[in-house]
Parts: sequence; structure tokens; C-alpha cells
Amino acid sequence: MVKKTERPRDLKRQRWAAIVAAILAFGMVASVVGGYLGHALGGDGAVMNQQQADPEPEDYLAHYEGEVERLEEHIDEHDPSPSVLRELAENYRYLSLVQQMYFNDMEAVEEYQERLLSIYDTLVELEPDNPRFRLDLINMYEEKGKEEAEIVEEINVVREQLRETPDPMAHFSLITMLDTEDREELFQEEVEWLTGYLESRVVEGTADNEERLYYTYLLGEYLNDQAAAKSMIEEILEDESEDSWIYREAQNYLNYLQSEEDIEEDLYFD
Repeated sequence: MVKKTERPRDLKRQRWAAIVAAILAFGMVASVVGGYLGHALGGDGAVMNQQQADPEPEDYLAHYEGEVERLEEHIDEHDPSPSVLRELAENYRYLSLVQQMYFNDMEAVEEYQERLLSIYDTLVELEPDNPRFRLDLINMYEEKGKEEAEIVEEINVVREQLRETPDPMAHFSLITMLDTEDREELFQEEVEWLTGYLESRVVEGTADNEERLYYTYLLGEYLNDQAAAKSMIEEILEDESEDSWIYREAQNYLNYLQSEEDIEEDLYFD
């Protein structure tokens, strides 16, 4: 049986399950909104003063509300396309994040979630074979408390899709979701399947660096082999260009593993 890394449970839950969903989402809000406002306020690449560099929460809100309005007008005038719907969904996600972080307006958050549910339903209708769209829909089902039978049915569809057409990024998202939602039996099965698939490709020398990156996540988080994970990360960093997203994510994960070691040392010596 696959065993999750034996670290303090709360730390793993809070730091690993949220590391992409929360920290990167916040970074995206800051970078996207900051860049947008910098262009709007500074113009022509002018250096912003301190006030311009630190937009107010209302500026965040206005930016994303404007983007939602623009995209919804586009959809009203044209048939909805997956690319436009994905962009609209991202802006609703950021609106929800801003409302929760700065305004605690749960009525608005509820409205955004209902809109997101509708968008993901449409995306799945447009591209039923895309597991990433279906995973977004499942996550919204979980948040909205849909019937368990509906959720399990959609999870099983995704599992079948990922076995027919492997997609490590989507598969790891599924595993993280199953772990977070305490679906232990399904979680175990998916970790074992993805581990076997990626391990065989690594051994055969056919795995690309993206596949190797997700294999390091499995090693570090679920197979209790942080040493092997760090060794493979070092290989990825040597092989990848520093401006690639794979290099950045590998470096981020290496930093994460090292910070976990520091925490465990502090706990031990305390």
C-alpha cells in the first residue's frame, strides 16, 4: 500500500495541498493585477511610484470585474469557445479570492461559484474528453455539496480518461483532490497507477522532464523518498533552461522539501 509521507499531518494538509491552489493563486493576483495597474497608471513602462506599486483592494476588484464584463459581452456576441470560457473562469476565481481575502463578501463569493459551476458545465459539454475541465467541475461539485453519486460518477469518468490518455498534470490534480477530500481507497489506487506509469517511463528513459517532475512529487509526498526526489530534481535543474516553467516548479519544490527538513529539525530539537 502507498503511504503518505510521515510528517505532521496538519502541516502536510495546510502546506502541500494548498501550495499550488492558494500560494500560486495569490501570486497570480498580485502579479497580474500589479502588471495591469502598472501599465494603466505608469504608461509606456514608466516606473511607478510607491502608491502606484501598491494598488488598493478596490483596484483588484475593479480590474477583475472589468475583465468579467468584457468576456461576458464577448460571449453574448459570439458562440462560447473553450479558450474564452477558461479565461472567464480564471477571472471569476480571482474575483472570489479577492472577495474572500479583502472583503469577506460571502454572498458575492456564492454568486461567483454558481457562475463557475455553469462555466465548467459548459466546458465539459464542449470538450467531454478533456479531464482537466471535468476536474474543475468535480471541485465545484465538492464545494457546492453536490450529491455523492454525482461526484463519484464524474471521478470515475476522469479515472478512465487518464488511463486511456495519460496526463500527469491532470492525474496529479486528481490525486491531490482525492487526498484532500479523504477518498482514501481511490487515492491509493490512483497513486499506485500513476507511480507505475511514470516509473516505467523513467526507467525506460522515455520520460520527459514534465513527467519526471510529477514523479518527484509522488516520491516526495506519497512514497516517502525525499532523497530520491531531490536527486531527480537536481537532474531536472541541470537539464532545463532557467526560464522554463519546469525549472521554476522544480526549484520551488526543492525549496519546499528543504523547508520541510528545516521544520522537522526544529520540531526534533525542540
